[in-house]
Amino acid sequence: MTEVYVLGHNHPDTDAIGSAMSLAYLLNEMYNVKAIPVISQKPDIETRYALDYFKIPTPMVVRTVANKQIILVDHNEIAQSLADFENSEVLAIIDHHKLEIKTNKPICLFSEPVGATATIIYFKYKELGINIPEKIAGLMLSAIISDTLLLKGPTTTKKDYVAYQDLADISGVADADRYGTEMLKAGAVINNNMPEDFINGDVKDYFIQGKHIRIAQAYVTDIAPVLEKITDIKNEMNKHISKNYCDLFMFVITDILKINSMIVVLGDERAVVERAFNTKLAHDMCYQPGVVSRKKQIIPLLIKAFLAK
Repeated sequence: MTEVYVLGHNHPDTDAIGSAMSLAYLLNEMYNVKAIPVISQKPDIETRYALDYFKIPTPMVVRTVANKQIILVDHNEIAQSLADFENSEVLAIIDHHKLEIKTNKPICLFSEPVGATATIIYFKYKELGINIPEKIAGLMLSAIISDTLLLKGPTTTKKDYVAYQDLADISGVADADRYGTEMLKAGAVINNNMPEDFINGDVKDYFIQGKHIRIAQAYVTDIAPVLEKITDIKNEMNKHISKNYCDLFMFVITDILKINSMIVVLGDERAVVERAFNTKLAHDMCYQPGVVSRKKQIIPLLIKAFLAK
């Protein structure tokens, strides 16, 4: 039986892990393959909360995908995959981000502008008539809650609402809104975070016009405690810029209750951020009401600003 790894991006979040596990289950039910959900590092606190709540074992951690057949979920950019990604064989991609990857042969591609990759996978279950186990439904529900900020984020679509309600019913969660709030709050606890934890947790790398952009994001219930540590956090950001030749490093501190962000900006391309958001940085920062999504509200503006240089 063919063995296939199903994996999300580096620094995997709830949608990346939930999508990998739910897709692997679907593939194992439908096709003559041994689909194995894998992750590149241990789950974050929010995802751990979901896994523990539904009593689901943590997927296997792998450090290499060389010579493996793989399916990518919740990402398609080389910079967001394992270092030896190009030595693997990509069979399919299921994602809700802009398309970037190039392959050397045709593959199966499922891409939709929805709030979570788990939403795409949910509708695949419906289309194929596959029953979703309660635990898998709970994990998919958690993924949608995470990526849409409990359906309050700007990427939320009607399909996410439908998937959310259906999965809540299937999972047996009595009060999905309450569960979602508790899950998001669990992931927003920062009391013991060190400066390096903030910039190495939920982080993604992009390459735009030949420039290396790194964007870290922290979800909190209050921005102020993070700002108390901002000097040390900026020191860590500068270390990374020097070590990894990063042209622009943005640290987005997002308040999940008020739906806004403070963005810390360092690097040689700082002026691009000022153009993108039509603002001036003060102490390397700018406040952005309503901005919570890298995918929809930050990256498109950065691309436009870089192209206008």
